[in-house]
Amino acid sequence: MTAERMFEGVPSDPDPWMSSDTPAEIRQFALESLRWQAQEIIDELLADTNPAEELARARLRRCVARNPGQPEKALLEQLMASEDGLHF
Repeated sequence: MTAERMFEGVPSDPDPWMSSDTPAEIRQFALESLRWQAQEIIDELLADTNPAEELARARLRRCVARNPGQPEKALLEQLMASEDGLHF
């Protein structure tokens, strides 16, 4: 499954949970905060050394490579794949 297919239902607006009249600087701060948090989660997962989780880490690395600069999308892709039992 391609990343494009996985994100078909995801709105193109990067922060759809905020109303459209939210000031741009607040929207930008929220998006940067989300990206920072997602990157922290990814870093923590990739730092794990449990051999039993190596396949999941490899899949996460591929998700990150397919979504450069967008760790939130990479993490979402990984979570969706994990939930569906998909293996990339």
